[in-house]
Amino acid sequence: MAASVRMRNTLTLFSANDDVLCHRVRLVLAAKGVTYDLVPVDPQNPPEDLIDLNPYHSVPTLVERELVLYAASVVSEYLDERYPHPPLMPVDPL
Repeated sequence: MAASVRMRNTLTLFSANDDVLCHRVRLVLAAKGVTYDLVPVDPQNPPEDLIDLNPYHSVPTLVERELVLYAASVVSEYLDERYPHPPLMPVDPL
């Protein structure tokens, strides 16, 4: 099943409705105007796709073809670099 998620041409976000880190990633996606497929996840009962893709079975998990990211800070930084306009993080970190 995880192979079908990786074959999609769009981003896929595994996200829980009541998780603040998931909200953070969804806010970044909205600010960037990026379209994506949202897969709602119950963290107590993760879907098999998420179990196959993420060794920690955690959310948020972002999938773009062969790339799987599963830390909110890493996902946010990746999205800011992949979709540079509008920039959300400083170009020169302190």
